[in-house]
Amino acid sequence: MSANPESLVFQCQQCGDCCVGRGGILVRPDEVEAMAALLVLPEAEFCRRFVEASALGPRLTVADGVCVFLMPGSLCRVHPVKPFICRQWPFLPAILMDPDELDNAKTACPGLNPDCNHKDFLEAALGRVVKEPEG
Repeated sequence: MSANPESLVFQCQQCGDCCVGRGGILVRPDEVEAMAALLVLPEAEFCRRFVEASALGPRLTVADGVCVFLMPGSLCRVHPVKPFICRQWPFLPAILMDPDELDNAKTACPGLNPDCNHKDFLEAALGRVVKEPEG
């Protein structure tokens, strides 16, 4: 594999499909704080407008079937401070653990190389530096 295995398995096409957040785009308090600050809103106002309760915890609201922050042109309104789950895509635990999940993701995400195998995908994930924000 080359020096940048991630680029061989995934290159974002900015299609916005991952912004559908089928399982919900879960958010942590520090992420809410960062997004509220970016939008220059008090956290309470941010939560009232953009966060809803779910069985798994707070999540971003959905408008017309997609994340409320997806803008025209498939751009993210909170991209500089987007939630961790968004920064992880497509290297989510379920896809890392199950080759069938990778095959399913390939059908939805045009940025995933349809020819990459699960081993290459895992190697790309291991070579990727995705850190949780310190806090």
